[in-house]
Amino acid sequence: MMGISHMTATPLETVLFIIFGAVAIAGALSVILARQVVYSALGMLVNFVALAAMYIMLSAEFLGIAQLIVYAGAIVVLFLFALMLVGGRRPAEQGRLSPGFAAAGGALAVIFLAEIAYLVARMTGVAGARGTVTPEAIAQTGHIQLLGATLLLDYILPFELASVLLLVGIVGAVALARARRRSQEE
Repeated sequence: MMGISHMTATPLETVLFIIFGAVAIAGALSVILARQVVYSALGMLVNFVALAAMYIMLSAEFLGIAQLIVYAGAIVVLFLFALMLVGGRRPAEQGRLSPGFAAAGGALAVIFLAEIAYLVARMTGVAGARGTVTPEAIAQTGHIQLLGATLLLDYILPFELASVLLLVGIVGAVALARARRRSQEE
């Protein structure tokens, strides 16, 4: 199995990783730029599959397979079913953004990219404190066991907050669907 996380990557692995990264970026761009929503969903699928391949190359096989099953499998299929039920066309008449909004968005994007570049430039060569998830700990217990223990012991509060956030999203979606159905019946 290819893995470039704990050892020096071979040139082939580096090239494959760059290719998968480029495919992921192309998929993300197609999500944004596609004129039809179905093509956006297919671009999202391409992005998720490329990210899963990158996870597998980084020796995170569990995350790669979970990415394929949960995101590429379930979420994209659910999204496509919702499009088929609701209708997958974007409104024909979309208003253009005023030049002020476009300039503000462009300025925010430039500021955001400059901030990321600054943070990346500061991080190179800086090593933080060694955490509990080390290559030695992974070799002793295994990837999945260590991931489960870390999630449910060290990060139980963020894990539970994510669960509550998902529950709130589901309840909100059901409430909106009921309100929409009631307004259509009246």
